[in-house]
Amino acid sequence: MTNPALTKAGVRTFDPRITLGLVCLAIFIGAVDLTVISAALPKVMIDLRLSLDTELNRASWAVSGYLLAYTVSITFMGRLSDLLGRRMVYLLCLVVFLIGSAWVAAAPNLTMLIIGRVVQALGAGAMVPVSMALVGDLFPPGQRAAALGLIGAVDTAGWMVGHLYGGVLMRIFDDWRLLFWLNLPIGLVALGLTWYALRQIPTPPRAGHFDWLGTVLLSGSLVALNVGLAAGSELGATDFYGERLGPPPYAGPLVIVALVLLALFVWAERRSADPLIGLELFTRRDTAMACVINVMVGFGLAIAITNVPLYINTYLLLYNPTDSDILRVAAWDAGWMLSALTLTMAAAALPGGLLTGRYGGRLPALLGLALALVGYTLMAFWGPEATYLRMGLELALTGLGLGLVIAPVADTVVAAAGEDRRGAASALVIALRLVGMTVGVAILTLWGVHRQDELRRAGADNPLAMTDPARFLMEIAAQVIGETFLFGAAACVVGLLAAWLMRQVSAGADGKQ
Repeated sequence: MTNPALTKAGVRTFDPRITLGLVCLAIFIGAVDLTVISAALPKVMIDLRLSLDTELNRASWAVSGYLLAYTVSITFMGRLSDLLGRRMVYLLCLVVFLIGSAWVAAAPNLTMLIIGRVVQALGAGAMVPVSMALVGDLFPPGQRAAALGLIGAVDTAGWMVGHLYGGVLMRIFDDWRLLFWLNLPIGLVALGLTWYALRQIPTPPRAGHFDWLGTVLLSGSLVALNVGLAAGSELGATDFYGERLGPPPYAGPLVIVALVLLALFVWAERRSADPLIGLELFTRRDTAMACVINVMVGFGLAIAITNVPLYINTYLLLYNPTDSDILRVAAWDAGWMLSALTLTMAAAALPGGLLTGRYGGRLPALLGLALALVGYTLMAFWGPEATYLRMGLELALTGLGLGLVIAPVADTVVAAAGEDRRGAASALVIALRLVGMTVGVAILTLWGVHRQDELRRAGADNPLAMTDPARFLMEIAAQVIGETFLFGAAACVVGLLAAWLMRQVSAGADGKQ
């Protein structure tokens, strides 16, 4: 069904449902590449003749550099699409991503590979908010929420299955360059079809100018926050073995810098005639509560995607210490187990959107957060011998709940922004979820490392520590992981309170709230 605004102008467009499918294909490819490199990194280091002892930290920038560039791209490309038109900016982003993919695939050394990854991410990150804004242009209010939910689910599922996708291809072909060469034929097909599908969408010039000061301040704040809070993520890398250092000395100052830059961003936006993000969004109750829910969803999601591999790796390593292939088995098992969460999220996003289109955002948000709360509470009781069946069912329940929330949150924010601000509002949705995830990983890491050390010291006299040390350590791991799942449950409670405060507005309606 075409947008009535477009048919009024006498323009007959491509079926927006087909356009949505093409857009989602490109989004999925870009999201997969966020984590696909992690499965191939050991092979990359071998092929590029890098030392595992001295250059692992530098090689990790192939992952973290992508994430940072992805985040920066999100902050401003949505607004740029408001000013220059969705079609031009979207196709440009896809071309940039394909150039970056070829750059990585042909990279002769690590430095060139990292640069290529940054180029990739600048295109991939921008495609998500631009696509969400494009959906707002193409679909009428009653159908928009389902489409937004699908985009959010595809994006989330893509970067969460990237490691599994990379692991499968590496197991079959054992060639990391192929992972990136494959992006070219798929991306070129998506580029051609999307160009054709969007060729008749009008791109009227927008009034206003680009807010460079706001872009620099917000991008700097997000980068500093990501680097500062993620600085201690390696604290849990040894799990329950050996000594661990505290966070690096730059972590705290970077978080302070992030908060200062955020304050400056708010100050600048309040004085800007054409701000990057209209702060009036946060003065409306429904939109403000949707933003709170979005952060909580990101926070809870980070808890789940961090805890599951941690549990599986710890269990398999403790009980199979001499198996040289156990790390590969653990990565494989963790990837499949996390698919219970991600695939369910993707499947639930569409009904979440349909419910939003019919009943408004409040009902599906409440229902989804309640289901996720039950899921996190059940996962808090994983014992040292939780079965994969139980883990999968409880992760699926959690994914069902989180998936139902994606559409109402996105639709509430995008609808409130108005036609000339949809790109910027869409970027806000994605950025806030990433902030929630960053904070979630940081809290889980800092709490988990401190807590497990505390429990190990407290259990030094436990006979099990001497008679069955693997069981002793696994019990500690299960307890700590269970406690951190309670942080996810607490995030759901905060989200439920925010959803309850949302007004029950007329379903599928745009306008002021």
